[in-house]
Amino acid sequence: MAAAKRKSRNASNPNTTALARWETEGGALGSVQGGSGSLLSERETHILQCLGAAVLLRWNELPTHIQRELFEHALVDVEPGKVTMLKEQIARFLHKHKDDSKNRG
Repeated sequence: MAAAKRKSRNASNPNTTALARWETEGGALGSVQGGSGSLLSERETHILQCLGAAVLLRWNELPTHIQRELFEHALVDVEPGKVTMLKEQIARFLHKHKDDSKNRG
């Protein structure tokens, strides 16, 4: 299923090409396991947490099409039976934290 979603991206977009290359190199949209089967290191997990927090702090400033793409990418490798539940959890989380960036200033 993940391969089908990846193929549906616009291949002429340079960002899409870079993202596809990143994914094949073990990017976050792939498995959380490295080539040797080890989980992400603490450092890598921290980096992903920092990037995720940065995106969330700017979420409302992102164009709607970018928000949708990020939302869909978060669901790429989710088991089909769990997609709806995760969508609801993400939506609730985004709604709950929508004003967090205003509170940090």
